[in-house]
Amino acid sequence: MESVRDRKIREAVEFFSRIKVGNSSFIGISGSVSYEPREEDDIDIFLIAKNNRLWILILEVLIFRRIYKFNDLCLSLCMDEAYATSYFGDLKESIAVKDSIHVVPISGERYFKSLIMRSSIISRKLNEEGCVNVAKDTHKDPSFNPLEFLAFVFVAAWINIKAIITSKSNLQNGEGSFNTIFSLHTCYFNTEKYRILNDNYMGTEATLE
Repeated sequence: MESVRDRKIREAVEFFSRIKVGNSSFIGISGSVSYEPREEDDIDIFLIAKNNRLWILILEVLIFRRIYKFNDLCLSLCMDEAYATSYFGDLKESIAVKDSIHVVPISGERYFKSLIMRSSIISRKLNEEGCVNVAKDTHKDPSFNPLEFLAFVFVAAWINIKAIITSKSNLQNGEGSFNTIFSLHTCYFNTEKYRILNDNYMGTEATLE
């Protein structure tokens, strides 16, 4: 019998295989589905876009999400390559280290393995597990597209407004609040639940599971 985790991973893989977005460097599954999810858990997606294409990519995925009515899909962490390089190069010990190692790749696995090895903490942990670094793919960045800025203005505003409404609803229902952090180079949800998980993680010895 197919487990909840396997089914949710399969559904995400099938969705991205169907839409075939072209501006991504990496697509992966993060959050609870990369561990042991409950039936009601969203499928959190980690997107890394080519430089100057982040918000076009987000817009593409959101449009197809609506077309295919894939309501369980959540773009919880999105960034472009430049931001990702800096993010993992500066990554400190936190639950984000553990979560990065647990990400389930859908596409761009070779690139992602190389990227996370920029973190000295992740590199040390993976080397201890016998993993090997992989060279990064090299390609020329696409030129800036005015549509990228327009997508940023409209999509970021829509995501932020929706997040504010949802966060207020969550508070009324006794659930944790959250807010959206975004710029031209990144977009992610800063949730109270994740902050608590990180505090608990930092209070214990960090180990790979």
